[in-house]
Amino acid sequence: MPFRSKVQPININGVATRQAPRSRLKRLFERPFSLKNLAGVDTSLTRSNSEEFEPSSVCLRRMVQNYIEDPDNETKSQCIVRNHFNCFSGSGTDSSDEDEESSSSRRVLRSLKSLLLCANVSETVLETKASEIFKREVEDKSRLKNVADELVALGYDAAICKSRWEKSKLKSYRVPAGDYEYLDVNIGGERVLIDIDFQSKFKIAKPTKTYESISKTLPNIFVGQVERLKKVVVFVSKAAKKSFKKKGLLMPPWRRAEYVLTKWVSQYGRAKQTQGETSGETGAAEN
Repeated sequence: MPFRSKVQPININGVATRQAPRSRLKRLFERPFSLKNLAGVDTSLTRSNSEEFEPSSVCLRRMVQNYIEDPDNETKSQCIVRNHFNCFSGSGTDSSDEDEESSSSRRVLRSLKSLLLCANVSETVLETKASEIFKREVEDKSRLKNVADELVALGYDAAICKSRWEKSKLKSYRVPAGDYEYLDVNIGGERVLIDIDFQSKFKIAKPTKTYESISKTLPNIFVGQVERLKKVVVFVSKAAKKSFKKKGLLMPPWRRAEYVLTKWVSQYGRAKQTQGETSGETGAAEN
């Protein structure tokens, strides 16, 4: 068995005192440190029969050796290094955020496209013919009238509508007085609106990628009933609000849905155009 030495008394000024025992931790660090012992190459626990046996050293050697030989530790270390690299290279959360934004953008575009679909075949045919006429017309002040004239020539009950509204207050902002012109067509007793340059009315400065995709999805010519127009405007205005917020900007009042819809839902005058005669009608505001 290993020899364990006893603590010997020390004589100080003729008075015998006992030496304070050293702790195991202190004895551990006082021993020469050998990488051979840690790596398990040197399997002998003592150099000689007179060397003191240290259980703590054996435990430490085994603990380090087990850590080195454990295959799970290598995997954990690789994960830590990989995460550390991603954190400093910016390739960790940024890519996931981009993927999430891209997925969200696709969902938003699908919802918008479903709102832009014509309600029936009659609207689809009218949209096709109006688009063809619009492409042929030169951009000037008479373009709207020319489109209306050609639709009348095709047998449609089409006319220019001019809406007017007085200065008012909506929520916390004021709406100045104004007027606006668009077309409407009576199809089977239903009023279908035609708005030219519809897409340009929703362009904003410094848009997010999502909103830029939304604005480009909007048609140049909108053809549809007032209720569907309201849904599209509200949808796009909410997207514009998110875009402004993400850019750290305040949304201007004229970009709000209530303000934009004033063009089409206010009281209007309809100049009915038929072959050989022109008459005027008045329409109530749409709620």
